Amino acid sequence: MTVALVPDALGRLRRPTLLVLALAAPVVLVVGAVLAQAVQPPGEYDPVGQTISTLAGRGATDRWIMTAALALIGVLYVLVALGLRGIPALARGILAGGGFAVIVAALAAQPAHGSSAIHMTFTVAAAIAFALWPIPLVADRSLTATLRRGSGLAVLAMLGLLAWLCAQAWTDGTWLGVAERTLILGETVWPIVVVGWALRSPRWSTAALAVLTPVVFVVGLLFAQSVQPGPDAVDQSLSALSGLAATGRWIMATTLALVGLLTVLVAYGLRPRVPPMAWRVLAAGGILLVVAGLSPQPVGGYSVIHMVAGGFAWAAYTLWPLGIAFSSTMDRRLRVASAAATVLLSVLVVWFTVQLVTTGTWYGLSQRIVVLAQAVWPVVVAATASAREDR
Repeated sequence: MTVALVPDALGRLRRPTLLVLALAAPVVLVVGAVLAQAVQPPGEYDPVGQTISTLAGRGATDRWIMTAALALIGVLYVLVALGLRGIPALARGILAGGGFAVIVAALAAQPAHGSSAIHMTFTVAAAIAFALWPIPLVADRSLTATLRRGSGLAVLAMLGLLAWLCAQAWTDGTWLGVAERTLILGETVWPIVVVGWALRSPRWSTAALAVLTPVVFVVGLLFAQSVQPGPDAVDQSLSALSGLAATGRWIMATTLALVGLLTVLVAYGLRPRVPPMAWRVLAAGGILLVVAGLSPQPVGGYSVIHMVAGGFAWAAYTLWPLGIAFSSTMDRRLRVASAAATVLLSVLVVWFTVQLVTTGTWYGLSQRIVVLAQAVWPVVVAATASAREDR
């Protein structure tokens, strides 16, 4: 099927809808992989060394979970490609072809032992398509210079990740699973960027970054936990996972720094739509999180910089909605909701603090819940502002 033969109804998909579809792809991937891994018998699956194809293979328990997730991801990208406007048809065609290849690869499962030629062929085709589809954007001089340069860098980055995956596969590397997941997640980023560019609206790009922030956190956290040698990775704090004593500590440290940078970008994007106090406090929280991520805890001790930066970051992420709640220029409903959000976040922080002081059994989980809860309100504010301005 060519893009020209697509019904007009698909071609006229609302651009915010396309953004939701593009953002849904990495979420579906992460949720599907987590659920599929959770139902495997203990010790039967190693996410660091084994691929996602194994979770969808005939030897996996409840393989339909990963199969359905991969097929849905393929459908999402076909819809995104068909609905996009303003970029070369060749790029859209390659992106749609990549989505179709993912669907075929998902349905042509790997056998319990050995390999499926159809599955491998379409898996490789999908990986190449998602790495190369931005090339026509680089050559199209009708696009902005920023998008063209960014597309070129995106291609180079994805080819680098693809080379890493190939090296792991050819050498039976112990990081094959991590390399595959990193490539797949990396290839979900540029469709989001291009759809955001097609919206021609910084406010929707801000909403996309706000949604991407918790996704990056969850993915990084799962990777960091998966490489820990002990059985109690969930009980460990984020500081422990990024500390000098942690295995693969760069995973959590990079995740924290990236989440902080995304927060700063979201705060800057919210600048015209929220009071100065709100976005400045949120941006400060992001900067402090970057500092905390890059100042690891030493082995058998504490880093003052890490603890102070982390503590103030938590305070900033918790209290920034008050800048909206106390502003007479903001919508009343958003002000009330922001005040309620601050109260809820404060309660969660107190819960975590109690767990920390008492060495409670919910210590690690409570911290994760707090961080995810703190990531919600930037999404709500960005989406609310974008939807209101579209009316």
